[in-house]
Amino acid sequence: LESDTSIRAALGSGYDITALTRPVVEAYARLTGDARLQELAAGTDLPAYLEGRQIIDLLEDHPHELSGEQLASVLRKLPSRLYSIASSQKATPDEAHLLLCAVRYRTHGRERKGVASTFVADRMKPGDRLKVYVKPNKYFRLPADASRPVIMIGPGTGIAPFRAFLQERQAAGASGPNWLFFGDRRYTHDFLYQLDWQELHKEGVLSRIDLAFSRDQPEKVYVQHRMWERRHDLFTWLEEGAHLYVCGDEKQVAKDVDATLHAIIADAGGKSHEDA
Repeated sequence: LESDTSIRAALGSGYDITALTRPVVEAYARLTGDARLQELAAGTDLPAYLEGRQIIDLLEDHPHELSGEQLASVLRKLPSRLYSIASSQKATPDEAHLLLCAVRYRTHGRERKGVASTFVADRMKPGDRLKVYVKPNKYFRLPADASRPVIMIGPGTGIAPFRAFLQERQAAGASGPNWLFFGDRRYTHDFLYQLDWQELHKEGVLSRIDLAFSRDQPEKVYVQHRMWERRHDLFTWLEEGAHLYVCGDEKQVAKDVDATLHAIIADAGGKSHEDA
């Protein structure tokens, strides 16, 4: 970093200035020689301190005067963000559609924003450019046999790749039936791509759709509840060779869907837990 201008540019686009991790705390403690911070970094209380905090909190809680180069030396390079492409190249050959949810929340008395999501939502303007690249996923793709049934489970922005799947199946004239499970908070605000699903259902491309809006009734309803309600049909599709896909929050959704699938196969298939 050779000048103030280059430092500002690097901090604006080259370094992660939000995620507070153990390596950041340790590097900052070494750089500053702060004994109290070194004790925190080496102790068992660090995970609790990291929870819900960002780098700005560390700098405010343990202030030291740093040059731009010193600050940059503490930070990690900004990691790229991977978003599922929400369109089929057959349907939109000159475009790639993305679905982003702006992350906003409050912790420790401070409003927080998702780095990439709110950059796109709040700071970019039509005509602006971003550095992008395509990362293929050879494991998450449609079956080679176009007659195979497809079951798609995509709560929240996990719905994105399934819009691409259905566009692809429609463009290719695939004969296999398609079943979508989608869930979010409220029907009126969060039914992502609603008109697309309604049109695809009307045209017969989307054979079935089951919805779960968790805040539209007193009891919370999620996609796994809809799966359980449809367990006999779901098991029949699986027995007929359906390919099943899940996209969404890997920390919670994947675990809940996996547990529900085991329960469905055990119940509808008359199998033991181990066999399921």
